[in-house]
Amino acid sequence: MSYPRLRPGAPLVTVFTSTVYPDVARLWHACVSRAFPAAEARLEIFQDSERGDLDPGLYPGATILHRTASRREFHDAYNDAVARVETPYLAFVDSDVFWISRGLWEWVKDRLAAPRVAAVSCVSRTRRPSHGTFAVVLKVAAYREVFARSLPRGFFPAAVRPDPSVSWESWEWYDTGDLAAKAVADAGWQIDLLHRDEQGEIFRLHGITLSRRGGEHFGGANLLRMAGKDRYYFRGCAGNLVLKDLHDRLFPAGPRYDFPLGARALARAGRDNPPAEAEWRRGYRRQLREGARHLEAFVRGTAADAGAPGAPGVKV
Repeated sequence: MSYPRLRPGAPLVTVFTSTVYPDVARLWHACVSRAFPAAEARLEIFQDSERGDLDPGLYPGATILHRTASRREFHDAYNDAVARVETPYLAFVDSDVFWISRGLWEWVKDRLAAPRVAAVSCVSRTRRPSHGTFAVVLKVAAYREVFARSLPRGFFPAAVRPDPSVSWESWEWYDTGDLAAKAVADAGWQIDLLHRDEQGEIFRLHGITLSRRGGEHFGGANLLRMAGKDRYYFRGCAGNLVLKDLHDRLFPAGPRYDFPLGARALARAGRDNPPAEAEWRRGYRRQLREGARHLEAFVRGTAADAGAPGAPGVKV
């Protein structure tokens, strides 16, 4: 496979995310703007909602993309990006996955220079061999070739061999990007499935968008009740509270981070949990605060190691 000869100074990578909330995207933008050199990267933010509230002035240098008839939601947007971008590399980085290393991109470029490496996944699934879309940089030409030949659905999820005689939880599910990774690997390409978030180069959160959307649909009181017992919603609420505090410190001129629940209410919601669960939740909140501290230092440019690879890990 041949790759286009780039003119001097031409961008090398398009960094793409899909978001619902402008405040989360602002933190994402602050990180990737520092992690990827401006001369090498184009930034794209797809607004996966009808809110119409992404102000381009808050994301300097980024292209804001909106829904269209052919780009109806985030799966469409991923496939559209693979088909459309003009750079040889494409990075999918979820909006609640924050690159806090300036050295990581250089390391990824070195890995992608290997002829048979089609993608480098810096945050990978553990349930099956897949890069998802958490933080993966791929060779556009390789994915276009495989999609055209054998996988027109691209990044869409799927249920393979669904059996109506058993519960749907027992079906063989492939989540976003799983089938894409499988098809590329089956075509003979190598995909590096890594976990660089465990080394402190990426700060990854969980449930940030779905917990907020859940609260909007079924109310804050119900969200608190769910977060009191369910770890997924607890992580989403606790993460949003940490991001809210961080966002409003980094961007004091506003707009403010729009998450209505408070830390005390979240703590009260889980006060009846058994001691082991309470201790797990305290530990998780400590990890969140530590990750946010690294993120803030990276964005402000005050990190002692400037986000160098090999920094102490913050795993949440």
